[in-house]
Amino acid sequence: MLILAGVFIISGCPHSPRIYSVTFDTRGLTTPPAPVTVIKNHTISATDIPNPTHPTWNFSGWYKDKNCNAQWNTASDIAMGNMTLYAKWTPKTFLEKELWESKKTEGATNYFRIPALAQTKDGTLIAVTDLRYNHTADIGRFGPNGEWNQHSDIHRVDVIVKRSTDNGLTWDNSSTKITNAPDNSVKYGYGDAAIVADRESDNVLIICAHGDTRYGHYTAGNASTRLKVVRIRSSNGGRTFTSPEDITTSIYGLNGSWGTLFFGSGKIMQSRKIKKGSYYRIYSAILITDTAKHLFGNAVLYSDDFGEAWHVLGGATVSPIPTGNEAKVEELPDGRVLLSSRTENGRLFNIFTYTNEGTASGHWESAQTAPLGTERGTNGEICIIKVRKADTKAPVYLALQSIPLSSKPHPKSGEPNIRKDVGIYWRVIEENISLSALADKNQWKKYQVFTGESGYSAMVMQQDHRIGFLYEKYDHVTNLGDMNDVYDICYESLPIRTITNGEYEAAFLTE
Repeated sequence: MLILAGVFIISGCPHSPRIYSVTFDTRGLTTPPAPVTVIKNHTISATDIPNPTHPTWNFSGWYKDKNCNAQWNTASDIAMGNMTLYAKWTPKTFLEKELWESKKTEGATNYFRIPALAQTKDGTLIAVTDLRYNHTADIGRFGPNGEWNQHSDIHRVDVIVKRSTDNGLTWDNSSTKITNAPDNSVKYGYGDAAIVADRESDNVLIICAHGDTRYGHYTAGNASTRLKVVRIRSSNGGRTFTSPEDITTSIYGLNGSWGTLFFGSGKIMQSRKIKKGSYYRIYSAILITDTAKHLFGNAVLYSDDFGEAWHVLGGATVSPIPTGNEAKVEELPDGRVLLSSRTENGRLFNIFTYTNEGTASGHWESAQTAPLGTERGTNGEICIIKVRKADTKAPVYLALQSIPLSSKPHPKSGEPNIRKDVGIYWRVIEENISLSALADKNQWKKYQVFTGESGYSAMVMQQDHRIGFLYEKYDHVTNLGDMNDVYDICYESLPIRTITNGEYEAAFLTE
Protein backbone atom coordinates (compact mmCIF):
# COMPACT_ATOMS: atom_id res chain seq x y z
CA MET A 1 0.00 0.00 0.00
CA LEU A 2 1.36 3.45 -0.97
CA ILE A 3 0.27 6.80 0.48
CA LEU A 4 0.43 9.78 -1.87
CA ALA A 5 -0.66 13.26 -0.73
CA GLY A 6 -3.23 11.88 1.66
CA VAL A 7 -4.65 9.22 -0.73
CA PHE A 8 -4.37 5.43 -0.18
CA ILE A 9 -3.31 3.40 -3.23
CA ILE A 10 -3.77 -0.36 -3.13
CA SER A 11 -0.81 -2.01 -4.80
CA GLY A 12 -1.60 -4.44 -7.56
CA CYS A 13 -4.75 -2.65 -8.77
CA PRO A 14 -5.07 -2.34 -12.55
CA HIS A 15 -4.96 1.04 -14.27
CA SER A 16 -2.85 2.74 -11.58
CA PRO A 17 -3.49 6.49 -11.56
CA ARG A 18 -0.92 8.92 -12.93
CA ILE A 19 1.29 10.41 -10.23
CA TYR A 20 2.72 13.92 -10.43
CA SER A 21 5.51 15.63 -8.50
CA VAL A 22 5.09 19.03 -6.85
CA THR A 23 8.25 20.99 -6.02
CA PHE A 24 8.49 24.14 -3.94
CA ASP A 25 10.53 27.24 -4.77
CA THR A 26 11.30 29.40 -1.71
CA ARG A 27 13.22 31.99 -3.78
CA GLY A 28 16.45 31.13 -2.02
CA LEU A 29 15.35 32.45 1.37
CA THR A 30 15.13 29.00 2.96
CA THR A 31 16.06 25.42 2.13
CA PRO A 32 13.44 24.14 -0.34
CA PRO A 33 10.96 21.70 1.23
CA ALA A 34 10.95 18.12 -0.04
CA PRO A 35 8.73 17.56 -3.09
CA VAL A 36 5.38 15.88 -2.61
CA THR A 37 3.53 13.56 -4.97
CA VAL A 38 -0.11 13.87 -5.91
CA ILE A 39 -2.55 11.86 -8.03
CA LYS A 40 -3.73 13.40 -11.27
CA ASN A 41 -6.91 15.47 -10.86
CA HIS A 42 -6.60 15.42 -7.08
CA THR A 43 -6.01 18.27 -4.65
CA ILE A 44 -2.97 18.49 -2.43
CA SER A 45 -3.91 17.98 1.17
CA ALA A 46 -3.33 21.02 3.36
CA THR A 47 -1.33 18.79 5.70
CA ASP A 48 1.10 17.98 2.87
CA ILE A 49 1.74 21.62 1.95
CA PRO A 50 4.85 22.94 3.76
CA ASN A 51 4.87 26.26 5.61
CA PRO A 52 8.42 27.64 5.53
CA THR A 53 9.56 30.31 7.97
CA HIS A 54 12.22 33.01 7.87
CA PRO A 55 13.45 35.39 10.60
CA THR A 56 12.95 38.60 8.58
CA TRP A 57 10.18 37.68 6.10
CA ASN A 58 6.61 36.42 6.52
CA PHE A 59 5.50 33.45 4.40
CA SER A 60 2.25 34.42 2.63
CA GLY A 61 1.32 31.27 0.74
CA TRP A 62 2.16 29.20 -2.35
CA TYR A 63 1.50 30.53 -5.85
CA LYS A 64 1.25 28.96 -9.29
CA ASP A 65 3.41 31.58 -11.01
CA LYS A 66 6.69 33.34 -10.26
CA ASN A 67 5.00 36.72 -10.05
CA CYS A 68 2.66 35.40 -7.34
CA ASN A 69 -0.55 36.45 -9.06
CA ALA A 70 -2.50 33.18 -8.64
CA GLN A 71 -2.45 31.52 -5.23
CA TRP A 72 -2.74 27.75 -4.95
CA ASN A 73 -6.00 26.77 -3.30
CA THR A 74 -5.67 23.50 -1.40
CA ALA A 75 -9.44 23.04 -1.34
CA SER A 76 -10.13 23.35 -5.06
CA ASP A 77 -6.95 23.35 -7.19
CA ILE A 78 -6.06 19.98 -8.68
CA ALA A 79 -2.86 18.56 -10.12
CA MET A 80 -2.77 18.41 -13.91
CA GLY A 81 0.93 17.62 -14.27
CA ASN A 82 4.32 18.02 -12.64
CA MET A 83 4.55 21.54 -11.30
CA THR A 84 6.39 24.04 -9.12
CA LEU A 85 4.74 26.24 -6.53
CA TYR A 86 6.37 29.55 -5.62
CA ALA A 87 6.56 31.05 -2.15
CA LYS A 88 5.28 34.56 -1.61
CA TRP A 89 7.11 36.55 1.05
CA THR A 90 6.27 39.85 2.70
CA PRO A 91 8.78 41.74 4.85
CA LYS A 92 8.56 41.82 8.60
CA THR A 93 8.87 45.11 10.46
CA PHE A 94 11.57 45.66 13.06
CA LEU A 95 12.45 48.47 15.43
CA GLU A 96 15.86 50.12 15.41
CA LYS A 97 18.66 48.62 17.48
CA GLU A 98 21.13 50.81 19.35
CA LEU A 99 24.50 49.11 18.93
CA TRP A 100 26.49 51.77 20.77
CA GLU A 101 25.12 54.38 23.19
CA SER A 102 27.31 57.36 24.06
CA LYS A 103 28.22 57.62 27.74
CA LYS A 104 26.86 54.11 28.33
CA THR A 105 28.12 51.27 26.15
CA GLU A 106 31.87 51.69 26.69
CA GLY A 107 31.86 53.85 29.81
CA ALA A 108 30.31 57.05 31.13
CA THR A 109 32.88 59.37 29.52
CA ASN A 110 33.11 57.92 26.02
CA TYR A 111 31.33 58.59 22.73
CA PHE A 112 30.79 57.08 19.29
CA ARG A 113 30.92 58.45 15.77
CA ILE A 114 31.45 57.42 12.13
CA PRO A 115 29.54 54.22 11.24
CA ALA A 116 30.68 51.70 8.64
CA LEU A 117 29.00 48.45 7.63
CA ALA A 118 30.01 45.40 5.58
CA GLN A 119 28.68 41.91 4.86
CA THR A 120 30.80 38.78 4.54
CA LYS A 121 30.24 36.03 1.99
CA ASP A 122 28.17 34.02 4.49
CA GLY A 123 25.92 36.98 5.33
CA THR A 124 27.57 38.06 8.58
CA LEU A 125 27.26 41.81 9.17
CA ILE A 126 30.24 43.73 10.56
CA ALA A 127 29.45 47.13 12.07
CA VAL A 128 32.34 49.52 12.76
CA THR A 129 32.55 52.81 14.65
CA ASP A 130 34.98 55.18 16.35
CA LEU A 131 35.24 54.91 20.13
CA ARG A 132 36.07 58.49 21.10
CA TYR A 133 37.32 58.92 24.64
CA ASN A 134 36.13 61.82 26.82
CA HIS A 135 34.67 63.94 24.00
CA THR A 136 33.34 63.62 20.46
CA ALA A 137 36.05 65.30 18.37
CA ASP A 138 38.18 63.82 15.58
CA ILE A 139 41.81 62.74 15.74
CA GLY A 140 44.09 65.66 16.69
CA ARG A 141 44.53 68.27 19.43
CA PHE A 142 41.22 69.35 20.93
CA GLY A 143 40.06 71.00 24.13
CA PRO A 144 37.96 69.29 26.83
CA ASN A 145 34.70 69.88 24.95
CA GLY A 146 36.05 68.89 21.54
CA GLU A 147 36.96 72.40 20.37
CA TRP A 148 40.04 72.81 18.18
CA ASN A 149 43.06 73.85 20.25
CA GLN A 150 46.59 73.26 19.02
CA HIS A 151 47.92 73.43 22.59
CA SER A 152 45.53 70.83 24.05
CA ASP A 153 46.04 67.11 24.50
CA ILE A 154 45.93 64.81 21.51
CA HIS A 155 42.58 63.07 21.31
CA ARG A 156 42.57 59.34 21.96
CA VAL A 157 40.33 57.42 19.51
CA ASP A 158 39.99 53.68 18.79
CA VAL A 159 38.11 51.63 16.20
CA ILE A 160 35.69 48.95 17.45
CA VAL A 161 33.42 46.40 15.76
CA LYS A 162 30.36 44.24 16.40
CA ARG A 163 29.07 41.30 14.34
CA SER A 164 25.65 39.88 13.55
CA THR A 165 25.16 36.39 12.10
CA ASP A 166 21.36 36.60 11.68
CA ASN A 167 20.78 39.55 9.32
CA GLY A 168 20.91 42.12 12.10
CA LEU A 169 18.37 40.56 14.45
CA THR A 170 20.98 40.18 17.19
CA TRP A 171 24.49 41.57 17.63
CA ASP A 172 27.53 40.82 19.76
CA ASN A 173 26.94 41.80 23.37
CA SER A 174 30.35 43.44 23.60
CA SER A 175 32.58 45.27 21.14
CA THR A 176 35.88 44.06 19.74
CA LYS A 177 38.56 46.75 19.82
CA ILE A 178 40.74 46.35 16.73
CA THR A 179 43.14 49.21 17.53
CA ASN A 180 44.82 50.15 20.79
CA ALA A 181 45.51 53.86 21.14
CA PRO A 182 47.63 54.50 24.26
CA ASP A 183 46.10 56.04 27.37
CA ASN A 184 49.08 58.17 28.32
CA SER A 185 50.71 61.51 27.57
CA VAL A 186 51.61 60.39 24.03
CA LYS A 187 48.01 59.88 22.94
CA TYR A 188 47.03 59.43 19.33
CA GLY A 189 44.04 58.05 17.51
CA TYR A 190 42.68 55.63 14.96
CA GLY A 191 39.43 56.49 13.23
CA ASP A 192 37.19 57.05 10.21
CA ALA A 193 37.29 53.40 9.17
CA ALA A 194 36.48 52.16 5.67
CA ILE A 195 35.65 48.45 5.28
CA VAL A 196 35.11 45.74 2.68
CA ALA A 197 34.47 42.00 3.03
CA ASP A 198 35.52 39.85 0.08
CA ARG A 199 32.61 38.15 -1.65
CA GLU A 200 34.47 34.86 -2.27
CA SER A 201 36.69 34.38 0.80
CA ASP A 202 36.69 35.11 4.53
CA ASN A 203 39.01 38.09 4.10
CA VAL A 204 37.99 41.47 5.50
CA LEU A 205 39.92 44.71 4.97
CA ILE A 206 39.70 47.89 7.06
CA ILE A 207 41.58 51.10 6.22
CA CYS A 208 41.56 53.97 8.71
CA ALA A 209 43.24 57.24 9.59
CA HIS A 210 45.89 57.28 12.31
CA GLY A 211 47.98 59.83 14.13
CA ASP A 212 47.98 62.92 16.31
CA THR A 213 47.18 65.62 13.74
CA ARG A 214 43.77 66.90 12.75
CA TYR A 215 43.06 66.66 9.02
CA GLY A 216 44.30 69.84 7.31
CA HIS A 217 46.38 70.99 10.29
CA TYR A 218 49.75 69.68 9.19
CA THR A 219 53.06 71.42 8.58
CA ALA A 220 53.85 71.78 4.89
CA GLY A 221 57.05 69.96 4.06
CA ASN A 222 57.02 67.95 7.28
CA ALA A 223 55.75 64.47 6.44
CA SER A 224 55.63 63.46 10.10
CA THR A 225 52.75 65.88 10.75
CA ARG A 226 50.33 64.52 8.17
CA LEU A 227 47.61 61.98 8.87
CA LYS A 228 48.83 58.42 8.57
CA VAL A 229 47.05 55.48 6.93
CA VAL A 230 46.83 52.00 8.46
CA ARG A 231 45.54 48.67 7.15
CA ILE A 232 43.82 46.07 9.34
CA ARG A 233 42.92 42.60 8.08
CA SER A 234 40.82 39.60 9.05
CA SER A 235 41.03 36.16 7.46
CA ASN A 236 38.10 34.63 9.36
CA GLY A 237 35.14 36.81 8.52
CA GLY A 238 35.80 39.47 11.16
CA ARG A 239 36.10 37.20 14.18
CA THR A 240 39.66 38.42 14.78
CA PHE A 241 41.83 41.12 13.22
CA THR A 242 45.53 41.76 12.71
CA SER A 243 47.33 44.63 14.39
CA PRO A 244 47.26 47.90 12.40
CA GLU A 245 49.86 48.00 9.63
CA ASP A 246 51.20 51.40 8.56
CA ILE A 247 50.87 51.90 4.78
CA THR A 248 51.31 55.69 4.84
CA THR A 249 54.39 55.80 2.64
CA SER A 250 52.89 53.68 -0.15
CA ILE A 251 49.67 55.73 -0.27
CA TYR A 252 51.30 59.17 -0.22
CA GLY A 253 53.86 57.90 -2.70
CA LEU A 254 51.15 57.74 -5.37
CA ASN A 255 51.40 61.54 -5.75
CA GLY A 256 54.14 63.68 -4.25
CA SER A 257 51.90 66.76 -4.19
CA TRP A 258 49.46 65.23 -1.73
CA GLY A 259 50.00 66.93 1.62
CA THR A 260 47.56 65.08 3.87
CA LEU A 261 44.65 62.72 3.20
CA PHE A 262 42.33 60.05 4.52
CA PHE A 263 40.10 57.32 3.09
CA GLY A 264 36.40 58.19 3.16
CA SER A 265 34.80 56.26 6.01
CA GLY A 266 32.12 53.65 5.31
CA LYS A 267 32.13 51.28 2.37
CA ILE A 268 35.11 50.23 0.28
CA MET A 269 33.35 49.10 -2.90
CA GLN A 270 34.08 45.74 -4.52
CA SER A 271 33.38 45.35 -8.23
CA ARG A 272 30.75 42.89 -9.37
CA LYS A 273 32.37 42.60 -12.81
CA ILE A 274 36.16 43.02 -12.80
CA LYS A 275 38.29 40.23 -11.34
CA LYS A 276 42.09 40.03 -11.57
CA GLY A 277 43.68 36.92 -10.11
CA SER A 278 42.08 35.86 -6.83
CA TYR A 279 40.03 38.98 -6.14
CA TYR A 280 37.45 41.27 -7.62
CA ARG A 281 38.73 44.84 -7.89
CA ILE A 282 38.07 47.14 -4.91
CA TYR A 283 37.72 50.93 -4.93
CA SER A 284 37.90 53.63 -2.27
CA ALA A 285 37.75 57.42 -2.42
CA ILE A 286 40.20 59.66 -0.58
CA LEU A 287 40.00 63.32 0.46
CA ILE A 288 43.22 65.23 -0.14
CA THR A 289 44.83 68.55 0.74
CA ASP A 290 47.95 69.31 -1.30
CA THR A 291 51.39 70.31 0.00
CA ALA A 292 50.51 74.00 -0.27
CA LYS A 293 47.50 73.40 2.00
CA HIS A 294 45.08 73.90 -0.85
CA LEU A 295 42.15 71.56 -1.33
CA PHE A 296 42.99 68.89 -3.90
CA GLY A 297 39.58 67.28 -3.55
CA ASN A 298 38.95 63.62 -4.26
CA ALA A 299 40.84 60.83 -5.95
CA VAL A 300 39.70 57.23 -6.37
CA LEU A 301 42.10 54.43 -5.51
CA TYR A 302 41.70 50.86 -6.69
CA SER A 303 43.36 47.56 -5.81
CA ASP A 304 43.37 44.22 -7.62
CA ASP A 305 44.91 42.28 -4.71
CA PHE A 306 42.46 43.20 -1.94
CA GLY A 307 44.33 46.19 -0.61
CA GLU A 308 47.93 45.04 -0.83
CA ALA A 309 48.83 47.58 -3.53
CA TRP A 310 46.80 50.64 -4.50
CA HIS A 311 46.67 52.66 -7.72
CA VAL A 312 44.93 55.89 -8.75
CA LEU A 313 41.99 55.50 -11.13
CA GLY A 314 42.40 57.81 -14.09
CA GLY A 315 45.90 58.99 -13.17
CA ALA A 316 47.56 60.31 -10.01
CA THR A 317 47.35 63.97 -11.03
CA VAL A 318 43.63 63.81 -11.79
CA SER A 319 41.07 64.98 -9.24
CA PRO A 320 37.65 63.85 -10.51
CA ILE A 321 35.94 66.14 -7.97
CA PRO A 322 38.36 68.99 -7.16
CA THR A 323 36.05 70.58 -4.57
CA GLY A 324 34.84 67.32 -3.06
CA ASN A 325 34.88 66.31 0.59
CA GLU A 326 34.33 62.81 2.03
CA ALA A 327 33.33 60.54 -0.86
CA LYS A 328 32.15 57.03 -1.74
CA VAL A 329 32.44 54.84 -4.82
CA GLU A 330 29.87 52.58 -6.48
CA GLU A 331 29.73 50.56 -9.69
CA LEU A 332 27.00 51.26 -12.22
CA PRO A 333 25.26 48.24 -13.79
CA ASP A 334 27.32 48.61 -16.98
CA GLY A 335 30.64 48.62 -15.10
CA ARG A 336 31.32 52.35 -15.07
CA VAL A 337 32.55 53.75 -11.75
CA LEU A 338 30.43 56.30 -9.91
CA LEU A 339 31.95 58.76 -7.42
CA SER A 340 29.62 60.52 -4.95
CA SER A 341 31.15 63.26 -2.79
CA ARG A 342 29.98 65.35 0.12
CA THR A 343 29.39 69.04 -0.48
CA GLU A 344 27.25 71.81 0.93
CA ASN A 345 23.64 71.61 -0.24
CA GLY A 346 23.89 68.24 -1.95
CA ARG A 347 26.21 65.76 -3.62
CA LEU A 348 28.88 66.01 -6.29
CA PHE A 349 28.85 63.17 -8.83
CA ASN A 350 31.34 62.02 -11.44
CA ILE A 351 31.60 58.90 -13.62
CA PHE A 352 34.68 57.02 -14.86
CA THR A 353 34.37 55.06 -18.11
CA TYR A 354 36.84 52.28 -18.89
CA THR A 355 38.52 51.94 -22.25
CA ASN A 356 40.41 48.90 -20.93
CA GLU A 357 39.25 47.26 -17.72
CA GLY A 358 42.35 45.10 -17.41
CA THR A 359 44.77 48.03 -17.37
CA ALA A 360 42.23 50.35 -15.69
CA SER A 361 42.57 52.81 -18.57
CA GLY A 362 39.76 55.27 -19.12
CA HIS A 363 38.60 58.77 -18.32
CA TRP A 364 36.58 60.83 -15.86
CA GLU A 365 33.93 63.31 -16.92
CA SER A 366 33.45 66.77 -15.36
CA ALA A 367 31.80 66.67 -11.94
CA GLN A 368 28.18 67.73 -11.60
CA THR A 369 26.14 68.79 -8.58
CA ALA A 370 22.97 67.05 -7.45
CA PRO A 371 21.16 69.44 -5.06
CA LEU A 372 20.13 66.81 -2.52
CA GLY A 373 20.22 67.03 1.24
CA THR A 374 20.98 69.89 3.59
CA GLU A 375 22.98 73.08 3.89
CA ARG A 376 25.64 71.21 5.86
CA GLY A 377 27.45 68.54 3.88
CA THR A 378 27.47 65.04 5.32
CA ASN A 379 29.18 61.75 4.62
CA GLY A 380 26.72 59.12 3.37
CA GLU A 381 26.59 55.90 1.38
CA ILE A 382 25.85 55.35 -2.32
CA CYS A 383 24.52 51.93 -3.38
CA ILE A 384 23.25 50.48 -6.66
CA ILE A 385 20.83 47.59 -6.17
CA LYS A 386 18.73 45.36 -8.42
CA VAL A 387 15.00 45.37 -7.61
CA ARG A 388 11.70 44.80 -9.42
CA LYS A 389 8.71 47.05 -10.01
CA ALA A 390 5.95 46.11 -7.61
CA ASP A 391 3.19 46.33 -10.25
CA THR A 392 4.74 44.97 -13.46
CA LYS A 393 7.45 42.84 -11.77
CA ALA A 394 9.96 44.19 -14.31
CA PRO A 395 13.58 44.17 -13.09
CA VAL A 396 15.27 47.56 -12.66
CA TYR A 397 18.24 49.08 -10.86
CA LEU A 398 17.93 51.71 -8.16
CA ALA A 399 20.52 54.12 -6.78
CA LEU A 400 20.30 54.77 -3.05
CA GLN A 401 22.08 57.78 -1.51
CA SER A 402 21.96 58.12 2.27
CA ILE A 403 22.31 61.56 3.90
CA PRO A 404 20.34 63.76 6.31
CA LEU A 405 17.30 65.15 4.50
CA SER A 406 17.18 68.47 6.34
CA SER A 407 18.90 70.71 8.88
CA LYS A 408 18.07 73.24 11.56
CA PRO A 409 19.73 76.37 12.97
CA HIS A 410 22.47 76.02 15.55
CA PRO A 411 21.20 77.40 18.90
CA LYS A 412 24.21 79.71 19.25
CA SER A 413 25.35 80.69 15.76
CA GLY A 414 21.99 80.53 14.04
CA GLU A 415 23.64 78.83 11.08
CA PRO A 416 21.54 75.99 9.57
CA ASN A 417 24.20 73.39 10.25
CA ILE A 418 22.55 70.96 12.67
CA ARG A 419 21.96 67.78 10.67
CA LYS A 420 18.61 66.05 11.07
CA ASP A 421 16.20 63.51 9.58
CA VAL A 422 18.67 61.04 8.10
CA GLY A 423 17.21 59.16 5.18
CA ILE A 424 17.69 57.74 1.71
CA TYR A 425 17.34 59.50 -1.63
CA TRP A 426 16.56 56.99 -4.39
CA ARG A 427 15.98 56.86 -8.12
CA VAL A 428 15.86 54.46 -11.07
CA ILE A 429 19.14 53.94 -12.93
CA GLU A 430 18.40 53.63 -16.63
CA GLU A 431 20.72 51.69 -18.94
CA ASN A 432 23.77 53.77 -19.89
CA ILE A 433 22.55 56.67 -17.74
CA SER A 434 24.42 59.92 -18.36
CA LEU A 435 26.07 61.96 -15.63
CA SER A 436 23.71 64.89 -16.19
CA ALA A 437 20.69 62.60 -15.96
CA LEU A 438 22.03 61.04 -12.77
CA ALA A 439 22.40 64.47 -11.17
CA ASP A 440 18.85 65.56 -12.09
CA LYS A 441 17.26 66.44 -8.74
CA ASN A 442 13.75 65.92 -10.10
CA GLN A 443 14.37 62.18 -10.57
CA TRP A 444 15.30 61.54 -6.94
CA LYS A 445 12.69 60.63 -4.35
CA LYS A 446 13.32 60.26 -0.64
CA TYR A 447 12.54 58.13 2.39
CA GLN A 448 13.10 59.39 5.93
CA VAL A 449 14.62 56.77 8.22
CA PHE A 450 14.75 58.78 11.45
CA THR A 451 13.06 61.96 12.69
CA GLY A 452 15.41 64.20 14.63
CA GLU A 453 19.08 65.14 14.78
CA SER A 454 21.18 62.55 12.95
CA GLY A 455 24.33 62.44 10.88
CA TYR A 456 26.60 60.00 9.04
CA SER A 457 25.21 56.73 7.70
CA ALA A 458 26.26 53.51 6.00
CA MET A 459 24.26 50.76 4.30
CA VAL A 460 24.52 47.40 2.55
CA MET A 461 22.19 45.05 0.70
CA GLN A 462 21.94 42.15 3.13
CA GLN A 463 21.81 38.46 2.30
CA ASP A 464 18.10 38.52 3.20
CA HIS A 465 17.48 41.16 0.48
CA ARG A 466 16.83 43.99 2.93
CA ILE A 467 18.88 47.16 3.36
CA GLY A 468 21.00 47.18 6.49
CA PHE A 469 21.21 50.82 7.61
CA LEU A 470 23.71 52.01 10.24
CA TYR A 471 23.53 55.65 11.30
CA GLU A 472 24.30 58.30 13.89
CA LYS A 473 21.30 59.32 16.00
CA TYR A 474 21.46 62.24 18.39
CA ASP A 475 21.63 61.20 22.04
CA HIS A 476 19.69 63.61 24.25
CA VAL A 477 22.00 63.30 27.22
CA THR A 478 22.57 66.11 29.67
CA ASN A 479 25.51 68.13 31.00
CA LEU A 480 27.46 68.13 27.76
CA GLY A 481 28.56 71.75 27.91
CA ASP A 482 29.44 72.97 24.44
CA MET A 483 30.05 69.51 23.01
CA ASN A 484 28.66 68.83 19.52
CA ASP A 485 27.77 65.70 17.57
CA VAL A 486 26.85 63.44 20.49
CA TYR A 487 25.38 60.38 18.82
CA ASP A 488 24.35 56.81 19.40
CA ILE A 489 25.09 54.35 16.58
CA CYS A 490 21.85 52.66 15.49
CA TYR A 491 20.96 49.88 13.06
CA GLU A 492 17.76 49.31 11.10
CA SER A 493 16.67 46.62 8.63
CA LEU A 494 14.69 48.23 5.80
CA PRO A 495 12.66 46.47 3.07
CA ILE A 496 12.92 47.89 -0.45
CA ARG A 497 9.15 48.28 -0.52
CA THR A 498 9.31 50.51 2.57
CA ILE A 499 12.08 52.72 1.18
CA THR A 500 10.26 53.22 -2.13
CA ASN A 501 6.74 53.64 -0.71
CA GLY A 502 5.56 50.45 -2.39
CA GLU A 503 6.83 51.24 -5.90
CA TYR A 504 9.60 48.62 -5.89
CA GLU A 505 10.42 45.44 -4.02
CA ALA A 506 13.23 42.94 -3.63
CA ALA A 507 14.26 41.33 -6.92
CA PHE A 508 14.50 37.81 -5.47
CA LEU A 509 10.72 37.68 -5.15
CA THR A 510 10.43 36.74 -8.83
CA GLU A 511 13.83 35.15 -9.47
